[in-house]
Amino acid sequence: MFKRVGLIVGVVLLSTLLLGYVFRLPLLQWVIAPELKKAGITLSCLDFSITSELNIHADRVCVNYQNQQLQLTGITANTKRVDIKNAVLTVNSLPKSDNANQLAKNLDLALPLNRPLISIKQFVVKSDELNKPLKISILEPTLNKFNVTGDINASATLTANKVSGQFTINDTLLKQVINTKNTLIADANFNTQQAFSFDGIELELNGDISSQLAHTYEQCKVNVLTTGKLTTHFNLNSQVLMFNTDLLNNKINLTPSCTELIPPSEYAGFISKQVPLNWQLKLPQSIRLEGSELSVPVINLMSEGDKLFDFLITDTTLNITSPFEYLQTTLSAQINTPDINNINVNAQLSGAVIKGDYAVMLESLPEFVPATANGLSLSGHFNISEFIDSKPIGLINAKLTLNSVDAFDISAVQYQGDLTAKMDKQLNAEVALTQQLKSAEYKEFKVTDMSNTLTANANLGVGELFADLTAKTNIKAVNSPYIKLNNIKVESTGLQSRALKATHHAFINDVELVVNHHMSSQAHPFEVIIPEQSTLLLNKFISQFEPLAQLTKGEFNGYISGDINLQNALFNIGISHTSALYNDYLASDLNSVFSGEYNSGKLNVKPTTFNLNEFRAGAVVKAIEGQWQVSNNTALINDVKGSVFGGEFSLDTYTIGKPSQVANVKFENIDASKLVTLDDKSGIVLTGRLAGSLPVHFDSGKIEIIDGSLFSQGTGNLKITNNAAFDSVMQQQQELQPVLGLLTNLDIQKLNSSVALKNDGWLKLGVNLQGYNKAEQQQVNFNYNHEENVFTLLRALRLSDEITQKVEQQYSQKGN
Repeated sequence: MFKRVGLIVGVVLLSTLLLGYVFRLPLLQWVIAPELKKAGITLSCLDFSITSELNIHADRVCVNYQNQQLQLTGITANTKRVDIKNAVLTVNSLPKSDNANQLAKNLDLALPLNRPLISIKQFVVKSDELNKPLKISILEPTLNKFNVTGDINASATLTANKVSGQFTINDTLLKQVINTKNTLIADANFNTQQAFSFDGIELELNGDISSQLAHTYEQCKVNVLTTGKLTTHFNLNSQVLMFNTDLLNNKINLTPSCTELIPPSEYAGFISKQVPLNWQLKLPQSIRLEGSELSVPVINLMSEGDKLFDFLITDTTLNITSPFEYLQTTLSAQINTPDINNINVNAQLSGAVIKGDYAVMLESLPEFVPATANGLSLSGHFNISEFIDSKPIGLINAKLTLNSVDAFDISAVQYQGDLTAKMDKQLNAEVALTQQLKSAEYKEFKVTDMSNTLTANANLGVGELFADLTAKTNIKAVNSPYIKLNNIKVESTGLQSRALKATHHAFINDVELVVNHHMSSQAHPFEVIIPEQSTLLLNKFISQFEPLAQLTKGEFNGYISGDINLQNALFNIGISHTSALYNDYLASDLNSVFSGEYNSGKLNVKPTTFNLNEFRAGAVVKAIEGQWQVSNNTALINDVKGSVFGGEFSLDTYTIGKPSQVANVKFENIDASKLVTLDDKSGIVLTGRLAGSLPVHFDSGKIEIIDGSLFSQGTGNLKITNNAAFDSVMQQQQELQPVLGLLTNLDIQKLNSSVALKNDGWLKLGVNLQGYNKAEQQQVNFNYNHEENVFTLLRALRLSDEITQKVEQQYSQKGN
């Protein structure tokens, strides 16, 4: 019975085992799948058998975990080893998970003390991010210690709370698995050996790195060499990635051909001499990336050699998803070369706002600048926002000082300039320039103590650009061999669009002018308005050409219009009630309004009438009237008439500035008594009327009268009393007393005289006098030659002129 029962039980067990083996796959998936599913693992395929050696052999196992697919084939397992011929891991993008914010925990692995050792003959990793699959082999020589060979060489040790080890990687592997075509990595050579550890929260890498990047851009070759130690920390919970880079040695070398990238210009040679070819880059102790927030405490880029370039970037933070939107950093740059004394730039960047200051100092200008200067200093500050993808808002300031500068035939000393440019959110822009200059010389012109302010305002929005301009200029003096101008003040306003329209209100030696002009590419019309003002203001100009001449009263005004480009102008000038004093000559009440034209270097003034009330030159000339004109730069005076010695005189024509000419002066109805009584102490009284013609010859500054004549008009009378010269002749030559006595009271019937005047002032008269002495009842025909220096006589008469004396005294006191 027991035997039968045992047989039946054996048959049942054997049948159960047989059925379990036959249906092993469905049974196994029915038991294991729910447990794997709890861990998020899906078992999609499983096929195994038991070998004759009682080893478990699986032809294929397929597992999916979070969209990652792992397929194992050729698995042999027993109590000592698990050998896998092939493993293929297909890496896909991770699905979104509700547990994405769940914090990681420290490793707490339940590692068995005894288990089979694992080996994978070929482990293939596939991904769309890889250029080609990554192939490695994994071997576990001792429990929980793994060796990886193939595309990656590594070793790892697994403990209950840490995974640690080391790996070696180089550029060859990276170029095989990542598409580096047309990237800088394609030109890089590097290798690194890193020790790593991971405790479930913290991943740490620490090891040596050596890399070299050789990149060629056109003819320029750049070589970047990095050697040293690199430490990396990553925290899964805080998502903080940190690099310790202060032990890296970074060098950047450029080939001399890199300077050929500088565009050809007159300054290319200077710049190429300043640019260093060897650089060193120093990185900070810690670079931190938290999420998308990158923090870099300091970066220092320095040149090597005698050309000092030092760029220091500190306190840098940025969001790597939008680098410029949230960028904050501080930059300082210092440049010092044999040709550049010192350049300093300090800037703070916060998002789209940058502010800072700068300073440049040069002992002299570079060779390519067509000028020489000493003691150049440029400094300023700036504060700009919204300069990325927009028009900048803020201000820029620049201050320039020069001890001396020579350029384009101009020499200047002690120049100071201050420029400030501003713009607001409404795109209203303002540029203000202030300049001061001690002195400047251009050829024979010299300017002293000049100051200038210029302001421009415009809106840079949509539409045509209009700029409002205002300026003020003060110049103490402008000197030249020809003229000296003092106390120049100019206030200007203008509008700049497609053309410049401006107005200048100027005072030059206190003379007032208003200048309007409209400058464009086609034309440059202008007008000059001279308001009515005192002619006394012109004395500062006149004294430079004729120190003895001065205006004593009067007014003048004018209007000039034309085109600067065409070199032409029309003008209209008025002079009224103007008096002038030249040495001891006095001209009173001159009036003239004239108009003319300047064209192609030729000046023309229309024939214009002038009136002069009185001219005192010893003799008093009154009611002078005539015409003057300018024809092709030649000034003419003609048809001059006036009253002198109770009669009239006329002048036919006189060309001003012509060295050799003859002007014919005629006299009519001259009162002989006034002519002779020029010397009121002579004791000679002559009555009657005289006329004459005087050809006045001008020859290179010399004045002579040749073949002049003087004759009587009607009858007259001659009386001589108490004339010392006449009485002396009577006493010395008693035989002539009867004849000379007839002249003491002579009725003149006819008088003729030749007139000759030498350049030295000596006047020679050849007089023929015919008359009748009533007392002696005798006819008289008398010839007489007379010589006298009329310049001396007129000078004496002018000095005795009471009116002229008063005018001279008044204006000499004003001059003092």
